[in-house]
Amino acid sequence: MARNPKERVVSHPPLFTTFKPAGVIGDKLETIVLELDEYEAIRLADHEGFEHEQASEAMGISRSTFTRLVERARKKVASMLITGSKLTIGGGSIHFKENLYRCVECRHIFKASLHEEHEQCPLCHSSHLVNFARGFGHGRCCHERVQK
Repeated sequence: MARNPKERVVSHPPLFTTFKPAGVIGDKLETIVLELDEYEAIRLADHEGFEHEQASEAMGISRSTFTRLVERARKKVASMLITGSKLTIGGGSIHFKENLYRCVECRHIFKASLHEEHEQCPLCHSSHLVNFARGFGHGRCCHERVQK
């Protein structure tokens, strides 16, 4: 019997969650799901340039687990590019370290601690905010984990 996967730490929610070839209706495409921990592995290794040891510590997992994650993520991204599939990001057993908000009015994006709930944009003071962590069903669970 397989054990439950260890929760992985993800720095913050992604800004974009769906990618597809231009000019093709998304409903007609095969969908590949890149889980949030796989997204974080790609972000740390390929975007930030972290060594596997450093990235695995940031995610709270072993180096060998990180290596498997990043290999699986790269395979999915390559498959999407080669076959023209739609890629969506979501799911997985994760917790965020921080949250991101986007102001609907001025489009400003800002990071915030999970300890605080923002109700206004720091630039234009609009109350029309998109809470990215909440969009993934996260919030209090991540806030409580950060306090441990």
